[in-house]
Amino acid sequence: MYTLLTGATGLVGRYLVRDLLLNGHNLAVVIRPSRKTAPRERMEEILQHWEEELGRSLPRPIVLSGDIAESAFALSDEDQAWVKDNVNTIIHSAAILEFYGEDRNGEPWRTNLGGTRNMINLCRDLGIHDINYISTAYVAGRQTEPAMEDVLDVGQKFRNDYEESKFLAEQEVRAIDFAEHVTVYRPAVISGDSVTGYTNTYHGIYLYLRLMAVMIPSIPPGEDGFRHTPIRLRFTGDERRNVIPVDWISAVTVRLFETPEARGGTYHMAPEDPMTARDMITWCGEYFKSTGVEFRGTDFVPEPVSRELNEDQWMFERLVMENMGTYEPYESTDNTFDMTNLKRFAGDIICPPIDKTVIERYIKFGEEDRWGKRRPEPLTNEIWAESLFEGLPTNSDETDAEVLGLDIQGSGGSQWTVHFGSDAGGAVSRGLPSEGTPILRVQLEELLALREGDKTSASLAHSINGAVPESLLNRLQDLLSRARHMAATT
Repeated sequence: MYTLLTGATGLVGRYLVRDLLLNGHNLAVVIRPSRKTAPRERMEEILQHWEEELGRSLPRPIVLSGDIAESAFALSDEDQAWVKDNVNTIIHSAAILEFYGEDRNGEPWRTNLGGTRNMINLCRDLGIHDINYISTAYVAGRQTEPAMEDVLDVGQKFRNDYEESKFLAEQEVRAIDFAEHVTVYRPAVISGDSVTGYTNTYHGIYLYLRLMAVMIPSIPPGEDGFRHTPIRLRFTGDERRNVIPVDWISAVTVRLFETPEARGGTYHMAPEDPMTARDMITWCGEYFKSTGVEFRGTDFVPEPVSRELNEDQWMFERLVMENMGTYEPYESTDNTFDMTNLKRFAGDIICPPIDKTVIERYIKFGEEDRWGKRRPEPLTNEIWAESLFEGLPTNSDETDAEVLGLDIQGSGGSQWTVHFGSDAGGAVSRGLPSEGTPILRVQLEELLALREGDKTSASLAHSINGAVPESLLNRLQDLLSRARHMAATT
């Protein structure tokens, strides 16, 4: 059976794709086509990135074109039928980090609340009874007491529409009455990879880092080699910042997902020892060799600085006010999160601290990535695995004489079940077969060589240590040759 994942192209989602595939899970992903790129290509771009970083091939998920903001995710009838037959669990990771909306017909309500309702209805209609929902720790809103994992509604107020939309969505998830398990994951502020600095989104902490990377180098250094960047800030510097790296979030989520006893729980993901605002600004000052920040406290009411008297300070403070207003409600207040449930099942997975080294990695990655404007690498594959089966039926109407699973890994790969009929023909269907059926795990290049006769079924059987009978490989070779001939004549 397959796990259906939404939000696979988001930051958390693409890490879940990597880690779930590495742990042997069969995945199907719902991806919305972009203006320039089809869902299959969007997923392939992510997987080729991971393969380059990992130095190994990965299996390919089943890619379903859809939009979580539409009823039934806008899946085709064929895709809905496939999900009904092949999926038994869902991880709903899709969300939008937009803090304010004009009305509840737009964002963030459309995706965060409407998309969650669509997910619930889809699961009810298609018989998915194991539901995993990625919420946020900030459903806690403006609580002054520690936010508890097993509590949602304490009458809290919210800082913005994002928090409230996720709160209402989690309420509806908790009200599900048809599922065997409903598990809720609540990460705090999500940042990039603690080891590589990687991110594909520049919200949250990256807004501050990018602002400093743009502002500070514009000031020439003094004789001491430091840039003087005067700015007055309306906080003490001791305020906590609950920032956690995405690699840790994914590792913990996968652990909980794979632990049967953890099913049905709610889990906060937050740092054990949060960094402070002063920490981040100090580390950035050391990186950029700058001084001049003053922490004036929350009661400070700044009077505008005269541009004629101090143009640098006037410019810095104006840029800060223009760019950081969205996050102002978090400047002086951040929550404390109970993590009792999390520690029970994943306490051994230590959250990497966001320290000076990690902050420098984030800055360096952002600069290399041009803060999200770097063009993606072109896809390396020139052919897609499904082209091997053009002309073959996509289902089998007769009782199969023999069945073979094809897990075609690496660039251009995909997952299929080959149904060999009683005659020389056959059919294919998306996805791997049930347990107990032989599965050929192979690179696309090997199948191409088998089809063209450049590789024999005997040599392939030898290379996979007999995992699939040679007789089945013979039939596969014949079927691939037949499909090539049919495609050529058509």
